[in-house]
Amino acid sequence: MDWLIPICSKFDDTIAECELALRLNPNFSFAQAFYGLALCYSGRWQEGDLAVRRALRLSPRDPLSTLYYGIAAYAQFIGRNYDEAIRLAREALRQRSDFVGGHRVLTAAAAMAGYDDVASAALQELRRAQPNISLAWIASEMPMKRCSDLEHYLEGFRRAGLT
Repeated sequence: MDWLIPICSKFDDTIAECELALRLNPNFSFAQAFYGLALCYSGRWQEGDLAVRRALRLSPRDPLSTLYYGIAAYAQFIGRNYDEAIRLAREALRQRSDFVGGHRVLTAAAAMAGYDDVASAALQELRRAQPNISLAWIASEMPMKRCSDLEHYLEGFRRAGLT
């Protein structure tokens, strides 16, 4: 578990930097969204969801709102609110069909919800958008602080048929 120490301190630093940015400008939607992402990766999905929803309210037509919807979808996935995760991931993909984060959450959430046909189709689209996707890639590249969150995410992909 020593390998978690650098990751955890990076999240702590990111969270602190976002909090400083938001004290300076509470309407900075980009900082709100990435504050939400850092909170989610740190195992604080409810707070992360609130932050990213603020970003969407502050800047609903932001060119980066695709990312914000993807972060919100991920927060809901971690919270095991799969239908809401699917809805948000679909909104992200409606805005930008090649957004791999949206494809990833849609795939995992649909599989965990038992929507096998949706999960299969989502995995096919994910493989188009990210040809190198694999369980090993997710395990090595997704920076979740809590092992249970990573295992939960991986389980969604296993159920969808990813190897």
